[in-house]
Amino acid sequence: MGSPFRKAVTSLSAAAIMVGLASGSVLAAGESTSPAKTAPPPAGAAANLAAQATNPAANLMQFQIQNSYNWDNYNSSGSGNTFVIQPVIPIPLPWEAVPLVITRTTIPYVRTPGLDTVGHKNGFGDISFLGLFTPKTGLKGQTIGLGPTVTFPTAGDNEFTGSGKWQAGPSFLYINHQTSTQWGFFGWQQWSFASTSSGKGRPGVNKTSLQPFITHHFGKGWFVGTPDGPQVYDWKTKEWTLTLGPQLGRVFKIGKQPVKLFGAVYHNPVDNGGPSARWTAKIGLTLLFPE
Repeated sequence: MGSPFRKAVTSLSAAAIMVGLASGSVLAAGESTSPAKTAPPPAGAAANLAAQATNPAANLMQFQIQNSYNWDNYNSSGSGNTFVIQPVIPIPLPWEAVPLVITRTTIPYVRTPGLDTVGHKNGFGDISFLGLFTPKTGLKGQTIGLGPTVTFPTAGDNEFTGSGKWQAGPSFLYINHQTSTQWGFFGWQQWSFASTSSGKGRPGVNKTSLQPFITHHFGKGWFVGTPDGPQVYDWKTKEWTLTLGPQLGRVFKIGKQPVKLFGAVYHNPVDNGGPSARWTAKIGLTLLFPE
């Protein structure tokens, strides 16, 4: 993608966030239409769409669109960009003890920052799939999820946007959503177990992703929270890649369509020796499909 196109996308995205955050119909379940009354805070995933939209274990179909623009990078020049689409589909199961699995598929398109001798590289990244089985625990206002995560080497022979490795591992989620402040922990581990023909000479993958989170809901669909990205430890290089910074968002309607819109600025203070992002601006628009 050329520079004019990237600037246009960035400008349009920023404009969309400003318009969406400044206006739109509020989606806060149970909110009174009387100006004399204060809307109650989100009570949980089943009671309020705003709370469901920020709960990774909610029984809520979503279609997420995200863009991360890295304007400052370590060990490289210029900017990079990652565009992601991520459908989230809950699937009912026939078992009373485990009634639901939440599936999340991440499809990225990557433009690297300027790399030594090769410049910028564009291409699809590796597609990842995560399935969280959510058993009944008897814990009021709390949800646990367990399941597999798999990464497919869909970047092909593009060594700059993908690993060239098949990867798999376990994932775990705990979220407490008893009040208007949700908090919890999301984590997953991946090991490579096979290579594509072009990936045989590349290093294997052994990475742990840790995502502690806290999200506070205000009235009228507004929320603020910690990053929606993980802190990643690479066991091969013994290096961290961190995502530090707040996100601000709102749940509202565009016409009749419920959406979640958020913006964030993240900082990674660790130079791990590779062309990793130092500063990132991220925006996300999610179409929500409540039952």
